[in-house]
Amino acid sequence: MNKIKTNQIEKLISEKESIDERVQRNYLQIYFDYRENGRVHNPYDQEVREISSIRNGDVEALKRSWDEDYTGTIGTLAKDQLRHFKNLAIVLITLGSRAAIEGGVQAELAFSLSDSYILRVEDAQSPEEAYKLGKEAELHYTNLVADMQNRNDNNKNLLISKCKDYIFQHLLEKIKVQEIADELHVNVSYLSDLFSRNEGYSISSYISNEKIKLAKNLLKYSTYAYSDIASYLGFCSHSHMGSQFKRSVGLTPAQFREKYGVKYQTNEK
Repeated sequence: MNKIKTNQIEKLISEKESIDERVQRNYLQIYFDYRENGRVHNPYDQEVREISSIRNGDVEALKRSWDEDYTGTIGTLAKDQLRHFKNLAIVLITLGSRAAIEGGVQAELAFSLSDSYILRVEDAQSPEEAYKLGKEAELHYTNLVADMQNRNDNNKNLLISKCKDYIFQHLLEKIKVQEIADELHVNVSYLSDLFSRNEGYSISSYISNEKIKLAKNLLKYSTYAYSDIASYLGFCSHSHMGSQFKRSVGLTPAQFREKYGVKYQTNEK
C-alpha cells in the first residue's frame, strides 16, 4: 500500500474518540510518572542545535551537541528496550534526513538513505547497535550537506576563475559582462551577483582596474602616445581613459608618466 486514500483516513478519524481515550490515558500515566520521579525530557534547544548542525553541514557542532550535559532523559518509545532504541534511531534518521534536505541535499537521495538506515535498524540485535545506527545516520547526513556546500563553493570559485581568465584574454577589447556570461553559459545577473559577493567589487570594476594596471605599465615602460594606449586597451576615447585613470590612480596619465616613467626620447607633449 503506497498511500492511504481519503475515505480510509476519514474512516480512521471517525473512530478518533476511542483512539483519543487510549492516547489520553497513556499521556496522563506518562506525565504523572515523570512528575513523581522528578524526570523531564531532553531539552528542546539541544535538539534544535543538533538538527541545525546537520542542516548547516557542521560536523564539529554536531559532535558538540552530542556531548552536551543536561538533566533530561529520552522519552519512552516502546516497552521493550530494543524496540525503544530502534524507534529512537528511526526518529533520529527521519529528523536528520529532513534537516539534510533543508541543507540542500537532494530529497530523493535523503529519503533513500533514510530507508536504507531504517532497514538496518530493524535488523539490529542490540539497543547499542540501533542507537549507533541513528547517530551514524546523523553524521552521514551532516557530511553530505558539508560535501555539497564544498562542491558548490568550488563550482562558484571555478566560475569566477573562468570569468577572470576571459577578461585577461580579452583585455585589449571592449568587454561586456553579458558577453562573459554568454561565454560561460550562465545568467548575467547570477554571474554579476556571484562575482560581487565573492570579490567585493563588480565585474565592471575588475575590468577597469585590470585595464588601468596595464595602462600604468605602458605609461611607465613604453613611449606609446596616450591616444594609442587608450585605443590599445579598448577605451572609447583618450579622455575616457584619462578620467578613469585619474579616478583610480590619483594622477593623470601625463603626470604618472612624468613621475614614474622610464625616460625615453619621445616627441609627445
